[in-house]
Amino acid sequence: MKFRVYICFRKGILDPEAEAIKKTVHSVGFDNILNLSRGKYFDIEINNNDPKKIDELSRKILSNPIIEEYKIKKL
Repeated sequence: MKFRVYICFRKGILDPEAEAIKKTVHSVGFDNILNLSRGKYFDIEINNNDPKKIDELSRKILSNPIIEEYKIKKL
């Protein structure tokens, strides 16, 4: 069974890289972009049907729960 775990910063957490990209986007004429965020994802394949393990892995290892949030999608 395959899962994709999306990880991004929580609302209110400053992401300097996304802010720099947004400034660059505006400087080349894309003024209609109001906000821009970035994140990462992990594709994970497990040999059983226990999504609780994916949640535990995401919470304990893949993300920093203080500044990041995650979503799990079954592929």
